[in-house]
Amino acid sequence: MSTGPKITGEEPTIAAGSLVPTATPSSEALSSDTPSTTSGPQVVGGRYEVLGLVGVGGMGSVYRARDRELDEIVALKMLRKELVAAPGMLERFRQEAKLARRVTHRNVARTFDIGEHAGDKFLTMEFVDGESLAGKLAREGALPMHEVAALTVAICDGLSAAHAAGVVHRDLKPDNVLLAKDGRVVITDFGIARATVGAAQTMGMPIGTPTYMAPEQVEGAQDVDARADLYALGAILYELLTGERAWKGDAVYVVAAARLMKPPPDPRAVRPQVSDAAAAVVLKCMARARGDRYATAAEVLAAVVAAANVAPPVSTAVPSGVMRAARAGREALLEGADSAKTIAVLPFRNTGKAEDEYIADGLTDDLIDALSMTKGLKVRGRGAVMRFKGVDRDARELGRELDVQVVVEGSVKKHGPQLRVSARLVSVSDGFQLWAKRFDRREEDFLSVGDDAANSIAEALTIERAAPARVAPTDPVAMDLYLRARHLYHKGWHQEILDSVSLFEQALARAPDDPMILSGFALAQLRRIANDPDAAESIGAIAREAAERAIALAPYLGEARVALANWRLVMGDAVGCAKDAREAARTAKASPDVLDLRGRLLIEVGNPEEGIACLRTATLLEPSLMRAQNDILRVTALLGNWTPIDELFDSLEHAEKPENLSWFLCARMIAWRRDAASATRLRALTTRHSFPLKSVVEDTCRLVETKELTESMSMALAMWGRVTGRARRGPMFMRQIKAELCAFVEDEASMLDAIESGDDLGLIDRVWLERCPLLDAYRGSARFHKVHASIAARAKEVLDALT
Repeated sequence: MSTGPKITGEEPTIAAGSLVPTATPSSEALSSDTPSTTSGPQVVGGRYEVLGLVGVGGMGSVYRARDRELDEIVALKMLRKELVAAPGMLERFRQEAKLARRVTHRNVARTFDIGEHAGDKFLTMEFVDGESLAGKLAREGALPMHEVAALTVAICDGLSAAHAAGVVHRDLKPDNVLLAKDGRVVITDFGIARATVGAAQTMGMPIGTPTYMAPEQVEGAQDVDARADLYALGAILYELLTGERAWKGDAVYVVAAARLMKPPPDPRAVRPQVSDAAAAVVLKCMARARGDRYATAAEVLAAVVAAANVAPPVSTAVPSGVMRAARAGREALLEGADSAKTIAVLPFRNTGKAEDEYIADGLTDDLIDALSMTKGLKVRGRGAVMRFKGVDRDARELGRELDVQVVVEGSVKKHGPQLRVSARLVSVSDGFQLWAKRFDRREEDFLSVGDDAANSIAEALTIERAAPARVAPTDPVAMDLYLRARHLYHKGWHQEILDSVSLFEQALARAPDDPMILSGFALAQLRRIANDPDAAESIGAIAREAAERAIALAPYLGEARVALANWRLVMGDAVGCAKDAREAARTAKASPDVLDLRGRLLIEVGNPEEGIACLRTATLLEPSLMRAQNDILRVTALLGNWTPIDELFDSLEHAEKPENLSWFLCARMIAWRRDAASATRLRALTTRHSFPLKSVVEDTCRLVETKELTESMSMALAMWGRVTGRARRGPMFMRQIKAELCAFVEDEASMLDAIESGDDLGLIDRVWLERCPLLDAYRGSARFHKVHASIAARAKEVLDALT
């Protein structure tokens, strides 16, 4: 059994095919109270009862199943229909079973049988109860040398047995190495193995996973032998020693082709404490020419055992920059780990009254949140799935468009104080229904549906879920107010936010000690600040009190920690904010609010590329985060790419109601580039619209056109230099804008005064200081160097606290 190669954006298996849709059952009508019901299991071939999804790979899906005749648990691997239809593939599938049966070894998963179900072919294999090596790497990163040696010895033993039987794996990777709970290390999924002699061409393309493919596989050679597995073993050994993949890249064939143009990577470049002997094993395994590699797995085994005896002490000093890179690599591996299953919760259908739509949306949001807290799952966010709300298309078709392995779909109907929720979990690749259930609950028990469904879904996906159960308000009116408030909060517009705050306040009046309501109320209050900056201090105090109460009541709630972190940022405590953001990520890593906060910090303190990635993910999960979208454009420009800004500018001409922040961003970028023609064009566009920052945008355009400050702008500069108070984030930003305007009119002294004043308030925006085009002419002065050193030191302190 294997978790198999996964369908993910980072590391797809070359040879994945299309899928065939299946019908979606209609929702049930609400009747009288009945207990929650679950449908029966899917049975394959009249014998194998499907218990859960293990993984999805290039050849099909792998399920945990019960053999009813023998009463044993097995792994059941379905072959994709389009592969069966391909010339020669059915014969290859039979050959796979024959070849795999030749291998009998404790470090190789056994293959049992081949069968047919509704025209589909399947294999049954030994089910290994444990985790994949990919999962261990994602969790722990680089491993100590003694553990690396033990794992490699077991893998070499299994490969030796397979190679002796004339079988080459051809897709060896951490996903296909299982770590059983009984201590065994098991190689599995010889799904694309074939005999070393007399193999037929397979679908006219190379077989394997790009990161681990040998150069001869990339080139499509027909005489691939056991040394291809040794190359893959070298890539795995590199990963075990460094915590990073040997070959990285965004495109499949770019990754695959890299080894044809570059020498194998040296693990010591990433992790200097890797011994010379261990590095030599990696480099020889991954040699470009087959003749330069080890001849057998037994030779690799002997070399690794020898290398383990000469590893340096773990106390070897490592440069801090290298360690930061290693941490980043482990985080990237965790984010893109192939062992994570991908899932989308499609918008639940409201089959009741139109005014109850918020309940369906709330259930969708809640289940996404609950599943996002489950390790081993990659959950598509709200923004990704809500575009399909009301779309009448097959669930599997939507799952393919969302690029996930499984989808949840369902319906909800309210009748008085009662709710009926029907939900099911469907495998996208073959349409197997992995779980289905109907819940009949009172409205105040709304959250128990999400918790129960999340637990059942995790079990169906063979994942252990350890998230704490949430306690919903016992007052049904408070629960209803909470759902309505969340519904408005996600819309993100100014009036909806004010209405959301009002509903949260009404909910708190009925349930004053509910941590979820307190967290939502705190976040909604903080979102008000963007539209009412003058009240930042008073609003922030309210938000802080609510967030601290929520944390005291429920420390596991990420939203409460994010609200407190945002309050700290408003008040100028960036280090405290970073610490809270890091803590929030432990329990709510996939929360758009967590990603937004982390991204905003990173784009300022010196890691703009990673910050942009966080913000992009946040806006995908929650499209209403307009500030994050604008931050992406601004920092992209700071990095030298102006194309997105030009596209935004062009869009203003055609937008019916352009965003307020978009006007301001365009005006600011025009000033950065001193583009008088664009300033004239933008000022003409403002005559068609009315928006809060219109006068600021028009004054900025006139400044660029005339090179002189307007009277109102001069007055504003004087005012911005005096604004202080306990709330510091706003005044800091005002100092930055003042510095830009003074730099534009070449008033160096006033420009430096503004930056130094921002420094006194706790400015951390190092990236802006180092890259804003308007400051280019002044970076050589002694005063600039001094203030830069102060801000850079503070930014480093924040970055260290965040990572």
